[in-house]
Amino acid sequence: MLDTLGSVVGPLVTFLLLRLWSNHTTHFRPIFWIAGVIAMLPLVLIGFFVRERKVPVKKQAISFAVFKGPFAFFLLLMLFFTLGNSSDAFIILRAENVGVPVMLIPVVYALFNLVSAFTAIPAGHLADRVGRRRVIAYGWAVYALAYLGFALVQTPWLMWVCYAFYGLYYALTEGSSKALVAELVPEAHRGAAYGLFNASIGVMALPASLIAGMLWSTISPAAPFAFGAALAGLSFLGLWLLPQGHLAEE
Repeated sequence: MLDTLGSVVGPLVTFLLLRLWSNHTTHFRPIFWIAGVIAMLPLVLIGFFVRERKVPVKKQAISFAVFKGPFAFFLLLMLFFTLGNSSDAFIILRAENVGVPVMLIPVVYALFNLVSAFTAIPAGHLADRVGRRRVIAYGWAVYALAYLGFALVQTPWLMWVCYAFYGLYYALTEGSSKALVAELVPEAHRGAAYGLFNASIGVMALPASLIAGMLWSTISPAAPFAFGAALAGLSFLGLWLLPQGHLAEE
């Protein structure tokens, strides 16, 4: 939640600076300089004030033996879902496409992050109560509906509504997806599982955005979102075939 709150303040500061320098021909360049300086501050804080507790680490050989059972099924579902989860830059382009002024797009983005931040803790409590698998399914359903909205939206105010609703998807899935990996994999293999999980999703991000770009340019700006909504809907159905989340046997 705290991490995402920073993503609320940043776009709002960007909006204010854009308004301040609206008559300046190179007003984007100073914004990137300011963002770069601000990004350096956490590095200073971490370098001088953050200390880690050193604990013994048991070295293990890299192995893909973890890729089996419920974890393998969940990872394949995530890869399928991610194929329709193109870069959020397409949503920003879509906002401009339906008539949201460029200067207001940072405010739309801030609203999206605000919803994500303030629903993160309730989403975590819900995952503790009903299980990670079910909450991820809710998140994918939200994603499918939001992307369907992005595909159908024709007016700027509806774009604001869809983008705010989309923030709920992140709140429901970001923490729960990582927690479910821990539940499906024995403790001794969790490092490898997290590495495989994050690497696979990162690799799929490229073809997802390539497909979205091709659909945007060859069919219509709505097409990438219809494609993403369809894949999210199928992933939602597939997730119910995954066994209920429980701690994997050590």
